[in-house]
Amino acid sequence: MKMIFSCTLYKGKGLNKKYNNLISTHNPTKEDILKNLEFLRCCTGSARLCVDPEPELGPSELSVQYDGEKYLFTLLEYVGANGEMIIRGKANFNGEWKLVEFLSDGELYPPDAITTDFEFIKKVFLEFLETGNVSYDLMDRIY
Repeated sequence: MKMIFSCTLYKGKGLNKKYNNLISTHNPTKEDILKNLEFLRCCTGSARLCVDPEPELGPSELSVQYDGEKYLFTLLEYVGANGEMIIRGKANFNGEWKLVEFLSDGELYPPDAITTDFEFIKKVFLEFLETGNVSYDLMDRIY
């Protein structure tokens, strides 16, 4: 299975936002992913790992965004022949279920799409790289 990995850091806000693309590569190594995810620990930015070509069924794209405090973390999965999809987030969420603001843009997200657990993010990225999927024990359907 072929994959594409990209990682971008941001500085500034709104129209003044500047982007620094760290990597965009086909068939990344475990080391590529871990090294670039580490940059997200100290800077706002995003990373994504995509199946290439995009499948008609099954997991397609794992993505994370960091706002300096927490991570918005989702997995897109196609489940129907007509392009029907689900979005998966962290399984076993046991906090208060209320929508959470992310990036101070007013947009609200399900709490199981938000985490502060960086080790969890690394684990899931590596599982997706190695298997092309993420177990439902780690990421379950959120919407």
